[in-house]
Amino acid sequence: MDREIKRLPDLELEAMLVIWSSGKVLNMGEIHQQLTAGKTRPYQVTQTVLSRLEDKGFVRREKRGRQNFFHPLVAERDYRERETSTFLEKLYGNSPARLVAALVESENINVDELAEIKRLLEQR
Repeated sequence: MDREIKRLPDLELEAMLVIWSSGKVLNMGEIHQQLTAGKTRPYQVTQTVLSRLEDKGFVRREKRGRQNFFHPLVAERDYRERETSTFLEKLYGNSPARLVAALVESENINVDELAEIKRLLEQR
């Protein structure tokens, strides 16, 4: 992707996660339903969030009759790579080793996850 991918606020990221996880083009009602599962959130909030995502170049709106459908323009993988890179750079001085050390020291990682990390490293 040629343009810079910007970090999304939480609610916009939630909407993108709904769109990415669906694997298909969703209309505004479908996105709203998934965003509000178990929450009370006005429909206008979803409209605003999707409008902002469109303005930022994350989605494309397609009008079909009276419904708006949303296509992702930024791939989930590209967004995750950008966020991971920024996180690693800002908090760990661009050192994956420092990140893993912090996880191990904080005990937020279990033996199975460590084994998976080791397996992934050995594949490289």
